[in-house]
Amino acid sequence: MSEGGSRTGDTGAAARPGLERALERACTWLAVAGGMVMLAFTAASVASILSRSVFGSPLVGDFELTERGTAIAVFAMLPYCHLRGGNVVVDMFVGMFAPAVRRFLAVLCDVLFAIVAGLMTWRLALGGINQYQFNDMSMMLQIPTWWMFVPIVVSMALLTLVCVARAARGGREFR
Repeated sequence: MSEGGSRTGDTGAAARPGLERALERACTWLAVAGGMVMLAFTAASVASILSRSVFGSPLVGDFELTERGTAIAVFAMLPYCHLRGGNVVVDMFVGMFAPAVRRFLAVLCDVLFAIVAGLMTWRLALGGINQYQFNDMSMMLQIPTWWMFVPIVVSMALLTLVCVARAARGGREFR
C-alpha cells in the first residue's frame, strides 16, 4: 500500500480538489471546537456538582451554560457527521434497489437536506438578529442570547455546503 493510500484506492484528502479539502478541514475543525466546548461545559457541570456537594450550593447559572454549550457543540458536529455519512439512515427498503436507484435517492436526500439546512440557516440567522435587537439575556447570568446564534448559524451554513457537495459527488460521503 502506498503512503497516503488505502486498499480501496482512496488517496484521502490530499488527492481531493481544493474546495472539497477545504470543506473537509472546516468541518473537522468545527467538530473539534464543538468537542472542546462540550468538554468545557461538562467541566462546569462537574464543578457545579462538586460545589453543591462540598459547599451546599451549585454554581449560579450552570444550567444556562450547559444548555448553550450543548446546543453549540451539537450544531458544530453536524457538518462533520453528515460529511462522513454518520447520520442515522433507515434503509430497510433501499438496499433492494439497483445501485443507480440508490445513488439517485442519495442525491435526492442530499438536495432535500441542503434545502432544509439552508432554510434553517436563514431562520436561525433571523432569530439571532431578533435576539440582538431585543437585547435578550439569560435569566441568571445575564448573558446575551444572540451570541450563541453566531456559531450555530456558521455550523448550519457549513452543513448546507456539505449537503450540496455530497449531492454534487453523487450522494457519496467523504472518507
